[in-house]
Amino acid sequence: MKLSAALPAAAVVAACALTACSDDGGSTVDYAPTPTVTDTMAMPSSDGAVAAGANEIVISGFAYTVPATVAPGAQVTIRNTDTAEHTVTADTGGTFDIEIEGGETATLTVPPTPGTYPFHCTYHPNMHGDLTVG
Repeated sequence: MKLSAALPAAAVVAACALTACSDDGGSTVDYAPTPTVTDTMAMPSSDGAVAAGANEIVISGFAYTVPATVAPGAQVTIRNTDTAEHTVTADTGGTFDIEIEGGETATLTVPPTPGTYPFHCTYHPNMHGDLTVG
């Protein structure tokens, strides 16, 4: 039977084809360089906190990161990186009260009068911060 003789020949051809495709160890492969990614979002610091930008309050790990000083009347972005809802609520005078869902951002218009404005989260009494307007 010629069919049985053809099967071993087909196996030899297949084995040769596979061998031809294998790496012989002497060639090098030229891969494209790894692209550089520039991310404009704030990255976590070594302690896991997320850094805030110049006009940004970041809520992360049930804590506020606040810029050192903001200009009177400036727009400040509040970024909540937690999954829980939080607020940025002035301690006195009802100066500001911003509610922000987990993973969302909101905008706060800073008071026009220079000074330090203590604030808290109405949902989490351990969360406090100071907004310095100057």
